[in-house]
Amino acid sequence: MQVILMLLLFVVGILVKSVNSERYVVGEGYGWRSAPYPTYYEDWGKTIKLKPGDELEFRFQKPDDLLQIAKYDYYACSSNTPSRQYKDSPATAFLLIPGDYYFKSSNNTNCINGQRLYVNVAPPNEDKDKDHQPGVLKN
Repeated sequence: MQVILMLLLFVVGILVKSVNSERYVVGEGYGWRSAPYPTYYEDWGKTIKLKPGDELEFRFQKPDDLLQIAKYDYYACSSNTPSRQYKDSPATAFLLIPGDYYFKSSNNTNCINGQRLYVNVAPPNEDKDKDHQPGVLKN
């Protein structure tokens, strides 16, 4: 059952991605490295509105890397249970389903100093989607 659900999410993700996905470069020109100030990535994350199918691209130099983590590990700057580790740059995180996503450097000192990112992927807005159907004029 779990395999079927994962396959279904993968197919839906591909369909959504092909229709209207966006790719965002985390930190823009600064990239993914020790933050220049403690809320740098938090501030950057607040400037984007993510939807299912969007992608985050993290660009970093070794020895830095990227961990996708749980909420608790994000706030504790812990690397205890990463759900995914990215060792090579650029690393792309596919945001296939609505929800909260948490990322950090595996260097806990960098995390404490602000190299961590929380983003929320909003569920599709059905009313908005109905208003923007191609070929349909709204009165």
